[in-house]
Amino acid sequence: MMMNLELKIITLTLIYFAGWFLFEKVFSGLWGRLRGEKTVAATSSRKRNPVVPLATVTPIDQTWRYIKGLSSPDWRIRRISCIQLGDRRGTAVVEALIEALNDPREEVSLAAGDALAKVGDPVAIEALANHCQNLKTSSERSYEDYRAA
Repeated sequence: MMMNLELKIITLTLIYFAGWFLFEKVFSGLWGRLRGEKTVAATSSRKRNPVVPLATVTPIDQTWRYIKGLSSPDWRIRRISCIQLGDRRGTAVVEALIEALNDPREEVSLAAGDALAKVGDPVAIEALANHCQNLKTSSERSYEDYRAA
């Protein structure tokens, strides 16, 4: 008796869902025609553009993008560019970071120094040592000027 009742429930559920599915298909198609919408067959015949691979959209090596970022008017972009260039190597990277040492914004100059230290190139270390010496000389000069005033 219980098995009979379960079969009736399952059968009625299947009939309900099949009826609802057919109802949706028929009336949504009619509604679309009344509104003037195109059918699925008409829209699928249109040729689609091919999918562009992600590597062509976003280049894997963005070193030149970060080097260009060092000339941005926004100091935050210059700072982020210095930080990102610290993970890269090469003559162009070292030269760009050496120029960034003299940035008027202290945050950018410090980030460039950190990046040069991370690069570890002998030219980078030499430039960093010279920059530190220049900072020491200018701070001593500022102190003397302050004492004289």
